[in-house]
Amino acid sequence: MSIGMGEFDTTDAGIAYLGAVLGSNGKVLDESTLNADDFSNPMHGRVFEAAKGLRNQNRPVGLVTLGDALPKSFEAVLNEALQYTHLTYNAEAYAEIIEKHSVRRRVVEAGQSIAALDPSMEASEMVDRAQAIVAELADRAVKPSFQFIREMVDEVLVNAVEGNGNFIPSPWRALNVAIGGFRPGAVYIVAARPGVGKSVVATQIATALSSVGVVAFASLEMSGRELTHRFISERSQVNVGRLNDAKLSEWDIDRIAQHRNLIDSLNIAVDERTSVKPGDVRAFARTLSRKQPLAGIVVDYLQLMASDSRNDRVAQVTEFSRQMKVMAKDFDVPVIVLSQLNRESEKRADGRPRISDLRESGAIEQDADVILLLSREGEDPQERLIIDVAKNRHGNTPEVELDWQGVYSRAVDLD
Repeated sequence: MSIGMGEFDTTDAGIAYLGAVLGSNGKVLDESTLNADDFSNPMHGRVFEAAKGLRNQNRPVGLVTLGDALPKSFEAVLNEALQYTHLTYNAEAYAEIIEKHSVRRRVVEAGQSIAALDPSMEASEMVDRAQAIVAELADRAVKPSFQFIREMVDEVLVNAVEGNGNFIPSPWRALNVAIGGFRPGAVYIVAARPGVGKSVVATQIATALSSVGVVAFASLEMSGRELTHRFISERSQVNVGRLNDAKLSEWDIDRIAQHRNLIDSLNIAVDERTSVKPGDVRAFARTLSRKQPLAGIVVDYLQLMASDSRNDRVAQVTEFSRQMKVMAKDFDVPVIVLSQLNRESEKRADGRPRISDLRESGAIEQDADVILLLSREGEDPQERLIIDVAKNRHGNTPEVELDWQGVYSRAVDLD
């Protein structure tokens, strides 16, 4: 093998890099982003892995120590690498060649994996699997990114002085005081028993998020028409019951007309399909994000999601919960997930829900950044919606009391 200024294949680069490792007593590994499987020759990858192990233990990385750590069959590889210990100064260039060839191999392998997908799969699942394969490939191709604390101090202080930083305010002042608003990359669980107001809260949150971008609203429970009734009622303060029953008065029609611009400004897209899988929600959000900036994702509700898995329902909901967290991080938007509670709260004297009432999975509590438990107290016109901030990874866990105005599909701050 001849190492010089000309081009060399990935095997040449691999052995040259191992020579640089030996020549530097392992020091070039300190800045390496390579993995063992980046080497086209598996034996080279094994030597690299052994060298990293020695370096991590603060032991010398040389011919003797590596020979002791590896089987005798690696003796020829080590002796070949020993010939290139004088090329330490080129280690970074060799690593770049190894990475480039590694990515090319994985592109080919990804294409083969996609081509080998089961053609009997649902189209949406096939697209999701293909996207997952490509996403994993992209993650491997991106080098680690980091910042020192000193480089972030000024930005953090500016945000702290000016207000909530990157939080998107909720529709309620009282809740903003409690949790600051909705943070991109975080998961917010809104949980309650049926009929308490989860969907009403979800529509109001979606409205608030839509002020800064498009919102992907996956409505597994209600039709798009029913959801639109709620948005119209909340925006124009027209009785939602008369919308549902198609019994609008002239006053209602005039009222809606007066608020039509406000209604039309709602930048919310609704996917009303039932039996939706997490991959379907991801594909929906990705499609929207290609057209305009995505502000948030709303899922109504978690336990209605479908799965092809044969695992029990607890395991399925656990996976759904994990996927919501991954989605929030990947899209860097708040993900609002509605969830059912079991009947335990109804057995308590105060009727108040607890985190332990979340149905079918403790993983929901683990994955959520914020958990909002809803209950109602009092009677019309003094009925209150209680939002118990049961978990808040970012701060306090108080209770928030709002005025419940169910006829208008909304809750509002108390005066």
